[in-house]
Parts: sequence; C-alpha cells; structure tokens
Amino acid sequence: MRKLVALLLIMSFASFACYSTYSISMDQLKELQADGNKVVNSVDGDPIEVTSDTRLFVRDDTGKKYPITPYNFKVTGSQLVASDRDYIFMLDQISDKGEIELLSTFKTVGLITLGAGAAVGLIVVIAATAGTKSAE
Repeated sequence: MRKLVALLLIMSFASFACYSTYSISMDQLKELQADGNKVVNSVDGDPIEVTSDTRLFVRDDTGKKYPITPYNFKVTGSQLVASDRDYIFMLDQISDKGEIELLSTFKTVGLITLGAGAAVGLIVVIAATAGTKSAE
C-alpha cells in the first residue's frame, strides 16, 4: 500500500502533457526556414500556426526522431542543416515529411483529471477502511 501511495505522490508532482502530432510535407517544412510566424497545412489539410517555440521534428530512415528549431535550419538541394543542434542530414537519409507537435489542452486536462480522480478514490478507500480491524 505504501508503494502505491508513493507512486501516486510522485505522479502528482510530475508535469504531464499530451501532444497532438501533425505531419507536414517537405515543401511546407521548407517554408519554415525563413523568419516569422507562419501558418502551414498538415498532410490532412489542417492549418497549423508555427512560432519559434513550436516543437518541430524530422525522422531519419530508421524512424528516429530529431528535433529542429523552426526558422533556424536550412534545406538545400541535398541536405537539411540545423546548425543550432549540429545536425546535417542528407535528404535521402530523412523521411519526406516533417512533424509538428502541439500541446493538446483537452488531452492534458483529461489526464490531470484522471490522476486527481485516482488520488481522491484512494483517499476515499483509505478513509472507508481506516476503522476496520484485519484478521491475522
């Protein structure tokens, strides 16, 4: 029981957030090389506003995800160069899509509500069984 309470306490102090991931084409990714806030369209047609603090990623041919900083990289005819992160990728080494992760308020609030509900449920169970004697 102590381990469960300790786990719930740790979870209550941890910061949880849920993200929604959108795929964008290489042409849309190339538009994010230049300065300024821009709106790009995902592969599914959803408009996405990209700022300098938006989470932007590319994947290599093995599926590993690499973060890149919007407006701080360069795509040439054969390479993607992200100098602030010391990345140089050949274009045939990465997938032909970029990924944008946006904070999902609905999912994050749901996760926090679920955690709070679990904590309240645990407190109710402990309070309900506090006065009983166990048979040993």
